[in-house]
Amino acid sequence: MDFFIRFDVNIFSGVMLMVLYLTMKLRGEAKGTASRLFFRILWMTVFMLILEMLSWAFDGVPGKNGLNYFFNMIFAWSTSLTTGIIASYIDYHMFESYSRLKRRWFYIHNFIFAGILIVANLFYPILFSITPNNEYSREPLMILLPLMSLMMFLYISCLAYRNRKRIHREVIWVVLLYVCMPLLAAFFQVSVYGVFILWPFMAITLVLTYIFLETVSTSKDYLTGLFSRHRIDSYLEYMIKNKKPFTFVMIDLNSFKEINDTYGHLNGDLALKEFSKMLSKHFKDAKVVGRYAGDEFVLILEKIKREDIGKGFDNVKEEMEKLYKDGKLKFLVSFSYGSYERSENEDISYNDIIHFADKRMYEEKKIDAQRALTEKEKSI
Repeated sequence: MDFFIRFDVNIFSGVMLMVLYLTMKLRGEAKGTASRLFFRILWMTVFMLILEMLSWAFDGVPGKNGLNYFFNMIFAWSTSLTTGIIASYIDYHMFESYSRLKRRWFYIHNFIFAGILIVANLFYPILFSITPNNEYSREPLMILLPLMSLMMFLYISCLAYRNRKRIHREVIWVVLLYVCMPLLAAFFQVSVYGVFILWPFMAITLVLTYIFLETVSTSKDYLTGLFSRHRIDSYLEYMIKNKKPFTFVMIDLNSFKEINDTYGHLNGDLALKEFSKMLSKHFKDAKVVGRYAGDEFVLILEKIKREDIGKGFDNVKEEMEKLYKDGKLKFLVSFSYGSYERSENEDISYNDIIHFADKRMYEEKKIDAQRALTEKEKSI
C-alpha cells in the first residue's frame, strides 16, 4: 500500500497511457511511420514510468545495492533514447521523410553519448553513485543528461521555426509542449530530490500530442471523414519501406469542376460525401480509403483480386446511380480509376506508384469519354 501511495501518480499515468493505446487500436488507424513512432514513444513512456518507480523502490533498502544501481543506470540511459524517438517523430511530422530520419540516425546521438557516460560511471561515479548504505546520490555530470535533452529540443524548435510556413500549426504546438512541460519537470526534479513528476508530465504531453497530431486534425479529411493525404502518404511510405505487396488505386470523379460550376459547391460537397460513404461501404477490407486531393480518392488494398476491385466499383456505381434516381443528388456521379499492383520486394518509388496509377486512371477516363461519345452518336 505504501508503494502505491508513493508512486500513485506514475501508476495513474501508466493506466492513462494504456487506455490511450487501446483507444488507438479500437479506432483502427492506418499504420505508418508517424503512428509507429508514436507507439514507440508511448511504450517507452510506460517503460520509463515503471523504471522511475524501480529506480526509487530499492533506494536505501539494505542488501539491494546492485538492483538500485542497475535500475538507475537503465533509467538514465533510456531517458536519452526516448528523447531521440520524440525528436524523430516531430521531424517526420515536419518533413514526412523516412530517408531523412535515417540520415540523422533517428536522433540517437544523445543515446550514444549517454551510453559512453554510463560506461564511464561504472569505473568512476560522474553521473550518480550508490553509497555502502545503498543510498542514491547524484554526481556533478548528471546535469549533462537533461542539458542534452534540452539541446535536442532546442534544435527541433529551430527547425520548426525555420519551416513554420510549410508545416502544420499543430506541430508547432507539440514542439512547444515538449520544450516547456517535460523539461520544466526535469529541471525541477533534478533540483528537488525525491520529486517524481518528469514522466507523469511526459505522459500528459503524449496525450496532448495525440490530440494535436494523431486525431482528426491530420489523419482525417474534414469534409468526407476519409483518411487525409497526410495519412495516405505515411501509410504508402510504410508499405514501400517494409517491402510489402499491395494494390494502389487512384480514383477521379469525371467532369467535377463543371458540375461544381453548374450545381454549386454545396451540391458538389454532398456528392463527395456520398461517394466517400460508398467507397468505405464497398471496400471495407481496404487498409486505406482516403481523399487524395479535391475530387481524387485513393484505396490501398492487400490480398485482393483484380475482379474483386471491379466488383466493388460496380457496386459503388450502382449506388451512386440510385442516389441520382431517388433525387438525393442533382447529378449523376461517374468516375474513373487506375490501379498499380506492387509485388513483394519490388523496387519502386512512391512517385512511380502514383504516376503509374494516375496514368492508367486517365487512360480509362479517355476510354469512358470515347464510349460516351459513341453512345451519344448512336442515339442521334
